[in-house]
Amino acid sequence: MSKNPGTARAILRTALILACAFASGVVVSAEEASEVSVQAIAERTGARVEYDPFLGIGSLQRGRTTISFAVGSDIVVRDFREEEDVTPPVRRNGQVFFRGSDAERIQAALLPQIRDSERPVIGAIFIDPGHGGRDPGAIGRHSIDGEMLVLQEKDIVLDVSLQLRDLLQQSMPDIPVHMSRETDIYIPLDDRTRMANEVELGENQYIIYVSIHANASLNSRARGFEVWFLPPEQRRVLINPEDLDEDRRSIHAILNSMREEEVSVHSAMLGNELLGAMDQIIGEQSPNRGLKQENWAVVRNALMPSVLVELGFVTNRDEAMMLAQPSYLRNLSLGLYTGIRNFIEVFENGLTSGT
Repeated sequence: MSKNPGTARAILRTALILACAFASGVVVSAEEASEVSVQAIAERTGARVEYDPFLGIGSLQRGRTTISFAVGSDIVVRDFREEEDVTPPVRRNGQVFFRGSDAERIQAALLPQIRDSERPVIGAIFIDPGHGGRDPGAIGRHSIDGEMLVLQEKDIVLDVSLQLRDLLQQSMPDIPVHMSRETDIYIPLDDRTRMANEVELGENQYIIYVSIHANASLNSRARGFEVWFLPPEQRRVLINPEDLDEDRRSIHAILNSMREEEVSVHSAMLGNELLGAMDQIIGEQSPNRGLKQENWAVVRNALMPSVLVELGFVTNRDEAMMLAQPSYLRNLSLGLYTGIRNFIEVFENGLTSGT
């Protein structure tokens, strides 16, 4: 039973609604011209399935959307309150099947909606956990109470990145989150930005790129978090001249320069939002080292607003002890999540002038 009384009441109400519908004498057709299994719906949408075979009641959950159903019931319940009519699902060979047209409606409710807009919106987020596989990144070794603490950058950043992904998907399920890696594998630098550059976007949609790292220094006293972005003078081809109408190709250099300025401004905005949010959550434990500029290879070829985040120094004994704590890594992911969310709010509301 949920510890949240409101959620518990909602679940109980949903169960009663479905039970009543099931008991209402609905005639279930065992053969439908087109049927889709609940498992297939889950695979197509990435939803999580819960099903009680004894009661015949289950749910599909993705992000903040939950579709509850019962075998033999002619309704499904969305988010524990909205009822929709369906042809009663049937159970056959251990699986539950919906009529094809009903399955399409359920899938549409679970999948992120295309965020086409007359105004720019963030259509995707790309998270890049640094290093991985044969490349451990920075390594910190410290003797703590007679025991050796060994931290590898690749492990820290993957842990934080996966938590960040989950927070973003739960809070903003309509914005797809892509990752360069989700396991301990090695990925070349160029492949990381290539993956981000190849993400398909809709009309007026933009993508942001966040590369997550942990720091190291020969100075064992160095500590704190920081964010880096490419210097504005860094030249990149952000607009392919082949994508322009013939009469606009003559001004390609001007258009590309304008796009470079836009990307640089938004990168700085994203960096500042990340720093501000992290400062609020972990600022009392780790100093804010600020927004900095550098021509890092990991973001140099990204064709979108992009930043490199350094979570802290594994070579600092006190900071290494914090980076070894799951609760601190959780706070780091919360800080990054809050910063990204704040940036999206500012970006989509057009509050970018003067930045």
